[in-house]
Amino acid sequence: MIKKIIYILIGIALIFGLYKLLSTPPKNNSPSNVIVENPDLIFYWGDGCPHCENVEKWMAENNIDQKLKITKKEVYQDAENRKELIDSVNKYCPELNQNGVGVPIGFDPVNNKCIQGDTTIIDFLSQKIK
Repeated sequence: MIKKIIYILIGIALIFGLYKLLSTPPKNNSPSNVIVENPDLIFYWGDGCPHCENVEKWMAENNIDQKLKITKKEVYQDAENRKELIDSVNKYCPELNQNGVGVPIGFDPVNNKCIQGDTTIIDFLSQKIK
């Protein structure tokens, strides 16, 4: 009887362990953050966000990394970056909290200004490179 209980407990432990292993999302091995000193823009983005991808694509097509200093911080997988984004929004642009904070968001550290949305960020960067 005790052997049966032990086998049942071991089976439950194995099933629970397997569940935890398989339910954990895979770690993203690609670099999610690019940190530069004295950036022209801090770009908060989310892995899989289509609007963020629009900005990334535009930056690549226009060689922005050659013209401006951009710090990129992924917020879906990185809790520290997410907290930093929310803290910046609360401090410098609390009006964005009314509808919830979403990405992409750019933060202009020179003027302490938030820039939300793909087209708005692209317009901001376009003005910076003129």
